[in-house]
Amino acid sequence: MMHERRIWSVTTIESAEELARKLTESTWTLCTAFEHRGHLFLNDATSEDSAQEYAVVKRLGDGTFLQVESITFGWCSFDRALGYVLHATGGRDDGGDFATHVNPRLETADQHRRCPLCG
Repeated sequence: MMHERRIWSVTTIESAEELARKLTESTWTLCTAFEHRGHLFLNDATSEDSAQEYAVVKRLGDGTFLQVESITFGWCSFDRALGYVLHATGGRDDGGDFATHVNPRLETADQHRRCPLCG
């Protein structure tokens, strides 16, 4: 997670397929985040025009967060993105060398309203 000061607006996504579609078929504002099965996919791109990079962060039972992966979904096909989503939400990245505790700043859509990153 490169952007420690960024505030993300989180939307819950019910299915892995819907999430993979959203991550591969659209370009999202820099404050966009999705949650699926206890994992957050935080837009970690450096600009709207850059590749859609997402920090994959697991919400732990004690209220803390563990970043388990970083994926450039902007370069993925739907099938590859779906595989990555299923891999991450299945817990396969939880114990990897990449895993590190992070402190993302999160809001619901109602709390977030608009920010300079919303476009």
